[in-house]
Amino acid sequence: MISLSHLFDQDTPSTETEPPEAGSLAAEGNKVLRLVKTVGQAMADGRLASGQRLPSIRTMAAEHGVSRDTVQRAYDKLVAGGKIQSRRGAGFFVAATTPPPARDRTPPAVDLEAFQLIYSDLPPDRVPGSGLLHHDDGSTEELARVLKGAATLGRRLGRYGDPAGYLPLREELQNKLRMDGVDAPIDSIITAPGCIAGLTLFVRSFVRYRTPVLIEDPCSFAHLAVLLAQGAEIYRIPREADGPNLEVLRLMCERHRPKMFLLSSMLQNPTGTSISLHKARKLLEIAAEFDMTLVDDASYADLAPVTDGRPAVPLILLDQLEHVIHVGGFSQTLSPEMGVGYIVAGERFMELLRLFRPVQGLANMLIPERVVYRFLHDGLYRRRCERIRSRLLRHGVTLRHLLASTPVKPAQPTATGGTFLWANLGEGVDSSSVAKRMLAKGYLTAPGSHFLLPRTGQPFMRFNVTTTTPAAIEALIACI
Repeated sequence: MISLSHLFDQDTPSTETEPPEAGSLAAEGNKVLRLVKTVGQAMADGRLASGQRLPSIRTMAAEHGVSRDTVQRAYDKLVAGGKIQSRRGAGFFVAATTPPPARDRTPPAVDLEAFQLIYSDLPPDRVPGSGLLHHDDGSTEELARVLKGAATLGRRLGRYGDPAGYLPLREELQNKLRMDGVDAPIDSIITAPGCIAGLTLFVRSFVRYRTPVLIEDPCSFAHLAVLLAQGAEIYRIPREADGPNLEVLRLMCERHRPKMFLLSSMLQNPTGTSISLHKARKLLEIAAEFDMTLVDDASYADLAPVTDGRPAVPLILLDQLEHVIHVGGFSQTLSPEMGVGYIVAGERFMELLRLFRPVQGLANMLIPERVVYRFLHDGLYRRRCERIRSRLLRHGVTLRHLLASTPVKPAQPTATGGTFLWANLGEGVDSSSVAKRMLAKGYLTAPGSHFLLPRTGQPFMRFNVTTTTPAAIEALIACI
């Protein structure tokens, strides 16, 4: 039951004037008006939502120390004003409000500049802000060998394949999930042309114009672009070292009743942090309370260190497909050219996903899907991820050593693995201006303006641990 008592004291008589005598008509009238104002304020700030049941007359009287008759008169005034409705035998409810007419406004523009971090043709040592993991020669040669074997299937091409994705690959994904402790039916797994394509498929299936949706702050610019393209009403939840800020999350859920929350539980882009076990459980409780879907971008989950100091697990392991949509992909672990992602969702989501998947694009993924299948089936993928995790940890430690004698301070005090390091360039430093000066020197960086609100004045910058060189750090310090 929602409490309204903390607003009551805002309307008590001023000590500068003599309060009405207790029991007088004026005193009772003041109590009624204060109660009306208290309920109205709770409705205005979102603590009482449309259709929500108000406390009973008995409860309200006890909570505010007034008579039941005072509460009845206050409720009568609210009914007369159209603020609440009386339902015989059920109580009083906040009246449904007519939404204001949609305003003509230009939707926020997608930050296309940020996408150059993905599509840049600069050499790896010139892109410290790259969004792609730079693989070593051994990993590249391994992929080429598997790809060559899959290419021999060319004589059997000429069709689009299974609309849910290559069945043997989906079976391998099912086995992979089972090894992680998730029992997912094969029909709950579909493939997509990459992780972002999987996120786009879900958003197109379930988000309509002005649907309230939550994202993290900072967040991947791709997340924001996907939601903007669908016309979603976007609200941001601050990302902390151990996951989203749950107090702000609950407030936004109470005010806006969002349909979904798009986030990354493991190695979040750009901060590189993972959600703690305690916060993951609390997050799932809030999702269940408000019937909100958590769409978990697990692009980097397979690269999370096995031991990370704090317990960190994918949300799907705790939820088992009740309120979590798990979206994964192989562009980071294998190569962007593979273009294979997947969605794991409960049956209540699958009907629309199966419907929208073919109309999103008839891309033929037969060869990439078979490449991923071979990596999983032959045990190559597990060993590859182990090598990448070790390499990322080494690169992360090296980068921290490079920054130790500079004004640039990593947001996380110790190395946690992952592709990215999120750092503060210093008080009063505008990372966007630094990025422009770096570009003039031939280096492409990732300023905080690509990931945070507001878009200006941010001192933060994201670094790719596999592409940031000592020369790049030297040029950066000269630009600050």
